[in-house]
Amino acid sequence: MDSVHRLNEAEIAEALAGKAAEERVADCQHCAAEFAAWKDLGGSLRQDLESRADRPAYFWTRQQARIRGRLVPRAASPRWAAAAICALILLAAGLIQRGVTPKMEMARTAPAVPTVQVAQAESDDDALLEDIQASLEREVPAPLAPAAVLVEEMASASKQGKQVKEN
Repeated sequence: MDSVHRLNEAEIAEALAGKAAEERVADCQHCAAEFAAWKDLGGSLRQDLESRADRPAYFWTRQQARIRGRLVPRAASPRWAAAAICALILLAAGLIQRGVTPKMEMARTAPAVPTVQVAQAESDDDALLEDIQASLEREVPAPLAPAAVLVEEMASASKQGKQVKEN
């Protein structure tokens, strides 16, 4: 056969694993040459990896120790824990002291509010309370009032439609 045959990836993998596609390799000279090239490449890669991995035993023991050292969680030192707790206590004390001091200064330095502003604030509060009371007494909240009207109109229209059908 003069036609060119190519081994597909599955056939190459089978051949390299020892389950050679014997028919294709035996029958086709081109396939046999391609298989030999793949086999040589695999052999040279294997030799290269084995030569790079050829290290003394102490190298591999040291690698295992490094890996285990990275995997084991480290326990926190009691000194670091004590230092962190002290730092947090100092920070909390500083924040508490700062939080109390400005409030006391503001209370001492607050200017007197004129009585006109106080009276106006009370009237604004009364108006606000009246608005709240009116809102609570409504059956439907103010923003939903247009929707409520629409629902009522639809309900009355459907009642009229039923009455017309019954007659």
